[in-house]
Amino acid sequence: MPEKNKPVQIAVNVMRARLTVIGFNIAIVSFQIVQLNNLSGGIRVPGINHGVHIGADIALFMALALSLLAMIAFLVSGSFDEVGVCNHWSFVAGDLLMYLGLAHTASGFFAPLGMAIAAFVAKLPDHATEIFILHGAVLLVGGMAWFLAIYVGPVVSLLRSPFSRHINITLGIAYLSLLLGLCWVSSQATLIEVAGSDEKAGAVARTLIELVQPFRW
Repeated sequence: MPEKNKPVQIAVNVMRARLTVIGFNIAIVSFQIVQLNNLSGGIRVPGINHGVHIGADIALFMALALSLLAMIAFLVSGSFDEVGVCNHWSFVAGDLLMYLGLAHTASGFFAPLGMAIAAFVAKLPDHATEIFILHGAVLLVGGMAWFLAIYVGPVVSLLRSPFSRHINITLGIAYLSLLLGLCWVSSQATLIEVAGSDEKAGAVARTLIELVQPFRW
């Protein structure tokens, strides 16, 4: 927490480093959105000649939107003077949005792997064990990245925030509210993907499952 009556002055290079991360994330998301069309599995939709990965598509588009929102939040946090320090609480809001965007990027990459691996195993049944081991290793690392981005990163940002306790608590509540809303959206995409199965979980249960999404992958 900042000292009393000491104005918040965050170096502009700290903000630039985050903008670099967001730029890389947008580039990765843009690439993966196109590549999803070539990934096996997905839902077959009449008139579309490839499987549609609803959950992954929604996650990637959310990642893109969240990254753009984070970029805007960082830009508006800078002061208009000869120094250009960041002194507005929107800087921390940008941090939270950036981590949400990174987590959704991880979802868009790793969530559709399950169906793709199943199709791969069907073509190489003699190597099923090795393929599942590789699959598990990839999902483990991807899941760790997801948990770090969606929980650890935001907590560290709020704990190290130089702004007042009131602002940090408000931002924390807003983050949790946004996270729950995004989990509900993800649960709707999952519901479409499992249409026709014996899925009977209620809306609340599906939303809570999305809070630990990697276990669903």
